[in-house]
Amino acid sequence: MRRRTGREKGYALLVALVVLLLVSIALALLAAGLQIRMRLVRQEAQILRLMALNDAALAETLASLNYDPAFDGLADQPFGGGRISSAVRPLGINHYEVLAVSFYAGKERAVDAEVVRTPLGVAVVRWERAHR
Repeated sequence: MRRRTGREKGYALLVALVVLLLVSIALALLAAGLQIRMRLVRQEAQILRLMALNDAALAETLASLNYDPAFDGLADQPFGGGRISSAVRPLGINHYEVLAVSFYAGKERAVDAEVVRTPLGVAVVRWERAHR
């Protein structure tokens, strides 16, 4: 066996500290990446919820327009963990513009649709996201 000199005694401790530092940095980078990914997933879930609420507001408005040509929209009401509302504006005989709005988690999304009422039901002829 070889005897250690005074210079070699702290070498193992220094290597262990450097390895520990590198592992800590790698774990911190991994945690930051996961945090960013979780935030993006949460935002995507909110957007999907808002889109679903918009679809629900539009569908409920279309169903009401199908039975009542004088229907003027949905009052603001709770629905699916958020809130929905709509406004109907006549454009002509059996021709309407519908603005469907949804609220969820402090965010708002609106859809503008042009619809036509026919003997077979209500049909959407134009649909786009409204920027309010």
